[in-house]
Amino acid sequence: MAPRRHSSCRNWRSFWKIRCGCLCEFCRSEWHSDLLFCVQSVIRSVTPIYFLHMKEFYRRHLPHWQPRDAVFFVTFRLKNSLPVEVIKSLKEERERIKSTIAVLPDSEQEGRNYLEERRYFGKWDAYLDKAEFGPRWLAQPEIADIVKEAMQYRDGKVFDLHAFSIMSNHVHVVFELGKSDCQSDLRHIDPQPLHKIMQSLKRHTARQANLILGREGAFWQDEGYDHVIRDNDEYLRIVNYVLENPVKAGLVTEWEDWQWTYCKPDIL
Repeated sequence: MAPRRHSSCRNWRSFWKIRCGCLCEFCRSEWHSDLLFCVQSVIRSVTPIYFLHMKEFYRRHLPHWQPRDAVFFVTFRLKNSLPVEVIKSLKEERERIKSTIAVLPDSEQEGRNYLEERRYFGKWDAYLDKAEFGPRWLAQPEIADIVKEAMQYRDGKVFDLHAFSIMSNHVHVVFELGKSDCQSDLRHIDPQPLHKIMQSLKRHTARQANLILGREGAFWQDEGYDHVIRDNDEYLRIVNYVLENPVKAGLVTEWEDWQWTYCKPDIL
């Protein structure tokens, strides 16, 4: 059954066509042969849920497989934009909580892990919003414009761009893979793997930014955050989070006033 259409989402199409309740179990299984066939069969036959652990799934099992028509929320940041001690503290706290969740009944673990991931990301992003440590190159308009133009250039070619916000030291972006508006060629091609898309985007923008800055070396931090959006309600919550990030950081009073924020027409 299609998800309930949110009242603030007047013209947004229902794109949640992939449902799978077993990917977490696949992540824990030892199946390696014919895994793609098995996963595709499950997707065709099983209804409700979520792709909560896609990053681990890519890495451990089938790095070049990803759900078609998936909508991703991705955050990537500048190199050394968080102090090592903050990262270490967050990871240690995260592991402690995960160890307590691991002893819970299986029926409770998925929901608790999802809430913990949200909490962890919220703290991680709050540190970035403070911009108290490391470079703030994206605060320079000419650098932010490089990233903005690179994402907009890929819209309709590599992904269907839904929203983004460029902050002084990090970027939030929401995009859909494998499906776009009827004018786009995306309907006729298989989407690139997420990690390849991000490698290309970061490599191009780093090269252009370093030329302007007159520097060499890493521009972006290798690791970031990515999440496959589960349903329409989560989609609207995340898009609003992305758009309101400059407001939350005290940069503007209305998200529309931030020059480096974008929202696809008719989403909100």
